[in-house]
Amino acid sequence: MQQRVGKRKRVLVAGATGYLGRYVVAALHKNGFHVRALARDPSRLREARELCDEVFVAEATQHSTLDGLCDGIEIVFSSIGLRSFAPRPSFWEVDYQANMNILSCAISAAVRHFVFISALNADRIRTKVAAAEARERIVDALMASDLTWTVLRPTGFFNDMEELFKMARRGVFYVIGDGAARINPIHGADVAEEIVRRIRDPRTHNQAMGIGGPDVFTTRQIGELAFEALRRPPKIRSIPPWLLGAASLLLAPFNANAATLLRAMQVISEMDMTGTPCGRHRLRDFFLELAFRKDE
Repeated sequence: MQQRVGKRKRVLVAGATGYLGRYVVAALHKNGFHVRALARDPSRLREARELCDEVFVAEATQHSTLDGLCDGIEIVFSSIGLRSFAPRPSFWEVDYQANMNILSCAISAAVRHFVFISALNADRIRTKVAAAEARERIVDALMASDLTWTVLRPTGFFNDMEELFKMARRGVFYVIGDGAARINPIHGADVAEEIVRRIRDPRTHNQAMGIGGPDVFTTRQIGELAFEALRRPPKIRSIPPWLLGAASLLLAPFNANAATLLRAMQVISEMDMTGTPCGRHRLRDFFLELAFRKDE
């Protein structure tokens, strides 16, 4: 048994306490990898803790706590990033500096392969949205390194769609503009399986790709789907895009994180947010599952 364990490829998962990270831990464990999770607070791993072979306790934004992080590691995966309107920490501290610290550790430890998660179209909107610029600077550094790399840029995750479903459950679904922007949201489990596939297949290395789920919707159709699952008539209202831009400008001096998220919402509402389809999870099925849960 010890001999078999020693031959397993060792993967560091940074972002293991997040939505996507937990699915990545599960997929790697299922496929026979040795998983080392990076966590500031191991209790936040929840059910993923039992699937980890090791937990490295450290603060990714503080390089001094990361000594030995990548020792013995062959593959690094990172999805560390902010999803909060709270003013601290900043996108530059987390999306950029934390990931740069991890990349530095990977380079020093001669890691073979680094897998990084950005966001669909982040490379196109980086000059307009600070959060996109922060992540794409990691992509730049990764591509300039001597490491083998993989960059995936997913569309909206199903946990984002859950927040939209909750909005419909409260009674009114808001779209930005006319709600005609298209997106194919993707389940975290499907992204995780794609990551495992790309780790194993050398033909996919040193490639960046935007990915999404199997079904394409307009944002208005997502609202209609939510109300259909709730068995209620749709009640959809529109928010003018300029209002988000104005709110972003007003908030910028006081809360840069909230300002950049509002700006991102404005910008992507005017873009096609469909990635290369992959996976098997359907948003309709997910909404039906949510409809049977008690409202939190």
